[in-house]
Amino acid sequence: MIHFSDIEINKFQLNSLLNQHEKKGFKFLLRNEICCSSCKNKDLQIINKHTLYLDRFNDLKISGECSNCGSSINYIIPFGHSETFFRKAIQFRHKHLETVDN
Repeated sequence: MIHFSDIEINKFQLNSLLNQHEKKGFKFLLRNEICCSSCKNKDLQIINKHTLYLDRFNDLKISGECSNCGSSINYIIPFGHSETFFRKAIQFRHKHLETVDN
């Protein structure tokens, strides 16, 4: 079995991984599903200093801190089950390894 590590990605890289339908879903989840488990804050600007990752399962992970209480927030958006996304993620990982090795 192949084990991947988390890779930090930027918005441009995220944009290249998602198709139009997935982008709409991603934006919807960001606006409606992320909630701080400590203070239960749920607003559009809940996450400060967030970082995006392609996680080891080829899902998207958002990590940051709550804008209200400062608690750590980690949220997984499951895209790795999509065959199309999974293939794009594998291609991205290969390109990422090539740039890291050079």
